[in-house]
Amino acid sequence: MRSLSSARRRAGVVIIMTAIMLTFLVPLVGLAIDAGLLYAIRARLQGAVDAAALAAARSLNLGQTLAEQTAVAEDRARRYFAANFPDGTFDTIRKDVRVEVRDAAWRREVEVTAEFEPPVYFMRYLSWGSAGKELLVRVAGTASRRDLNLMLVVDRSGSLASAGACDDVASSTRAFVDLFANERDRIGLITYGISYRVDYAPSKYFKNAPTLDSILSQIDPGGCNGGTGSAQGLWNAYQELNNLNEPGAFNVIVFFTDGVPNAITADFPVKLQPTPEEPNTTRCFDWTRGLRQGEAGWDPSGQTYRGALFRSSGLHQFVAPVIPVAADPGAIEGPNGFSGSPPPAGDDCWFRSDMTLFARDFPYLPDTDIYGNSIFGYKTVDVYGAGHPYAGKADITVADNIERAAVNALDNAAQRIRDRALNPNLAVTVYVIGLGGAGEAEHELLRRIANDPAAGNFDSTRPHGLYVYAASPAQLQEAFAVVATEVLRFSK
Repeated sequence: MRSLSSARRRAGVVIIMTAIMLTFLVPLVGLAIDAGLLYAIRARLQGAVDAAALAAARSLNLGQTLAEQTAVAEDRARRYFAANFPDGTFDTIRKDVRVEVRDAAWRREVEVTAEFEPPVYFMRYLSWGSAGKELLVRVAGTASRRDLNLMLVVDRSGSLASAGACDDVASSTRAFVDLFANERDRIGLITYGISYRVDYAPSKYFKNAPTLDSILSQIDPGGCNGGTGSAQGLWNAYQELNNLNEPGAFNVIVFFTDGVPNAITADFPVKLQPTPEEPNTTRCFDWTRGLRQGEAGWDPSGQTYRGALFRSSGLHQFVAPVIPVAADPGAIEGPNGFSGSPPPAGDDCWFRSDMTLFARDFPYLPDTDIYGNSIFGYKTVDVYGAGHPYAGKADITVADNIERAAVNALDNAAQRIRDRALNPNLAVTVYVIGLGGAGEAEHELLRRIANDPAAGNFDSTRPHGLYVYAASPAQLQEAFAVVATEVLRFSK
């Protein structure tokens, strides 16, 4: 009997203990279930606000004004959020969804915040979810878009006209600039042949009159002619970005060409003694003393002539008139530092009478162009040998040598841009588009200009861009679209 009584007492204790434990275990299990549901809701909600913020940031280039861009971004954010987290998801109740677009230094930020009441099942037994103890899930997502400073550098050389591609260049570049945000992105334009010109100074209002589109439309008809002075186009674009001096923005050069550089802009000294290659010496007017060749005291030594030397036609003025440039400006008239009317062509430099006679006036190619870009490096440039009056200097009498010097100047300009030559705080990314056809772009050179990962001299420590090749004019618009996608992606 004692044993039966003891067993009954133990059974009673177990029942009591089980009841006590269930009092705690059931809520704990319930809390675990509710907590798991809350975690799932929060994860889904976080993904929705992140997607909405990113979509809104990507749409900040839509609209002509900041107000229009903000409205589009807010609408895009709400639609993306609704698609990823429809009302009633997980039986939640929407409390608030807010979209805020705000300006920060050199960037615009979009923040999406959401607040929902989740369903609770077991937590209600602890009074959570009831009046006075509202349970809410709050999340926020932020995305930003950096301000963009972009210089578009467009080749307008004669080979484009020969290929019938000038109209394709105009239409493709117009479509390209339309992809960017007025009043937010800043875009400028430089065109170049033998000469160059800043046709549109960098502006945030490039879709306001006079629009950049209206300038680009003038490239064709009649705007493509002459040689290819690539280095001065690229370097002057860099100088424009340096003048803005906005290191926090995304600074970009988009460089287009259809051929190999064949013109170099430099300060050319006059030739006062004969050489084996060219026995004639200069007859340039002595601007210091006002004397012609043959007059007593005539001595033009120390005079230099600044211009763009084209491999086949001589020394041109290197700053172009307004677009469209019907022809690159002809022979320069006076040397550096002097102004006034030159004497008649027959009493002045040989090249003034016949631009192809420049080697009679100038003994060699200077070591750098006027911007400090070296003519030596990537391609081998022939120099005069020992015993020559100008030993060690680059031979100016060989057209291919002028072209190689022009190639090297472009290559060195790109290297100096990567090395931040003008501003140690200003990183610039270069994107390059090359066109096949009459001129046929040199792929390795253009990869080097972009610091494309496929380039033989790729430097991973410097900003790396992209080289895109269009085999024909019909592919140009697609090539510009690829570059625009890359630029917009990296400005996020």
